[in-house]
Amino acid sequence: MFFLLALTSVAQQRYELNLRSIKTLEFDLVKDDYTHDSIYFYHCLLKKSANEESIDEVSSFSFTDHAKPLDLYGYWENKKEEKYDVLLTKVGYVLDKPIDFFSEERLSDPGYIAQTMPAAKIKRIDSIYNIEVGFGTPEIDYTLHFYSSEQFDNKYPDLKNYFHKHDGLELSPDLIVVQHNFKYGKVMFKETSKMSISISRYFQLNEQQTLALNYTLNYIHNIPPSFVGGSDFLIDKIKEGIIALIDETQYICRTTEISERAE
Repeated sequence: MFFLLALTSVAQQRYELNLRSIKTLEFDLVKDDYTHDSIYFYHCLLKKSANEESIDEVSSFSFTDHAKPLDLYGYWENKKEEKYDVLLTKVGYVLDKPIDFFSEERLSDPGYIAQTMPAAKIKRIDSIYNIEVGFGTPEIDYTLHFYSSEQFDNKYPDLKNYFHKHDGLELSPDLIVVQHNFKYGKVMFKETSKMSISISRYFQLNEQQTLALNYTLNYIHNIPPSFVGGSDFLIDKIKEGIIALIDETQYICRTTEISERAE
């Protein structure tokens, strides 16, 4: 999440991308509703000041039903006395490349990742990635895991119905990528996030395009202070960062020959 804040400083946006806010986790869209000039975005932020009872139900959002199922590593059960702000986002967008372009080989390549985030420094040691984007944002360590639809359903069977319910698509993903951000650095001597889990699912939309749906669960230690805008500032910057990231990715899709492979 926090590296998205730094992506707003990249070069001028190349494409006209319209961010459309969706009010519920359920995207009431059929596959033909998704177009490459629109980004579909949902978020819910639950403040840690809420008590244990009220955090489960806020404006029809259920932490237990909607957020906790994405906590694949059991942070909530093991948090002890820690308290978090909980942010859940969902993003849908179309990329102008066939599904085969988005292979494990390409998506795990630090060089490709760096292309999608030119403001960041990416390195990988064994299976651990590190991202650094400069002043005001923490360094982050993370892992990537890749699954076919069948592999993912076998490992996380409860999420099959979860995604089917909230996506409303009669499609099966061709590739699923789980990114586990587990080590966040401090900013101005303050803790930032405890962790985030991002689940990206790639679907063949047609012979030339791929639909991506991403769910990201964040447990946050400290929201930006009120004098810079607090949670509204955070959400606005996340939206800008998402647009910048998809813009860069779309540029790669449109300028990379399909025969090229990630090195």
